[in-house]
Amino acid sequence: MSKSDKPIDWKGIESDYAAGRMSVREIARWYGLSEAAIRKKAKQAGWVRSANPGHIERSAIVKVDIPPLPNDPHDLVGKARALAGRMMEELDTMTSRQDELEAIIFEEESDPRRRQALMKVISLSERAKTLKDISATLKTVNEASAPEGKKAQRQANAEQIAQQGRFQPRSGPRLAVIK
Repeated sequence: MSKSDKPIDWKGIESDYAAGRMSVREIARWYGLSEAAIRKKAKQAGWVRSANPGHIERSAIVKVDIPPLPNDPHDLVGKARALAGRMMEELDTMTSRQDELEAIIFEEESDPRRRQALMKVISLSERAKTLKDISATLKTVNEASAPEGKKAQRQANAEQIAQQGRFQPRSGPRLAVIK
């Protein structure tokens, strides 16, 4: 099917244009049209853009108290592991109910773009990417919380002994006497 034979979703374009959340250039790019074509159609059909496209009512803003991060690294590691565990559970639920989610999306969502976006979110490739990201995060958290290696432990022990005064550094070169 050539580009000129492809049907144009003018209703979708009109709703995006009227909402005012996207620029005409973004709408044109999304639908594969030129800006001029959209502006011409808007003028012919009398489409009106929203006066305050990015405006959010003050009453719609909800203030959320976010607790501060813990100062103790071990607490932070515990929180990160717990969060990763919850995310893995969500991913497991989403994977085990894949068919149900697809059915709900097709039944409830009438906007084809939104339906396509939702289907992408629950696709195998996105779930695999999520699993990979969670695994990498857990690996990083575990490495950060792991005890130091042997060399670093020896160095720390040496520094501790030196600070306690039990170790006196040599004042000059010593020669070994061979008998």
